[in-house]
Amino acid sequence: MLKNWILLMFAVLLISLSCERDDICAAGTPTTPALTIGFLSNENINENKPMNITVYKPDYSDSLVFSNASSIQVPLRTDTTATVLVFTKNPNNLVATEDPDNSDTLTFIYTTQEEFISSACGYRVIFTNLSILNNPGSDGRWIDDINFTTRTISDEDTTQVSISH
Repeated sequence: MLKNWILLMFAVLLISLSCERDDICAAGTPTTPALTIGFLSNENINENKPMNITVYKPDYSDSLVFSNASSIQVPLRTDTTATVLVFTKNPNNLVATEDPDNSDTLTFIYTTQEEFISSACGYRVIFTNLSILNNPGSDGRWIDDINFTTRTISDEDTTQVSISH
């Protein structure tokens, strides 16, 4: 009887040691944040100025379309230290009262920093030392000014950049 009891305890011990914990990344776990950009009036920088805008790569792929947006979120590349995006104000609207179909190319330059979350979730990337170069192109500039709230992108709850137009 004692021998059966020891065998049973040994079997339970082996089974419990062989189990793996579930590696499931919870839905609320922070991930690599997108850059949050707010749009402000160039006449009153404390006033939001919603706009119609399309953001895309210079090769015209992967476009993001925003209508009447006072802030947007755009992803930055994690495999390099710069992301080039074209911002077109009032896209395909040649009769817009302000800057019809006008494009500015912004180059976001930053340092990437990997942050370990957990074995289930892996890593996320934090962007630091953000700077921006603006190329208005041949159609003229629609971006009047670019201001930074912070030069570190660690969450999507904060507006990191404000564009006056």
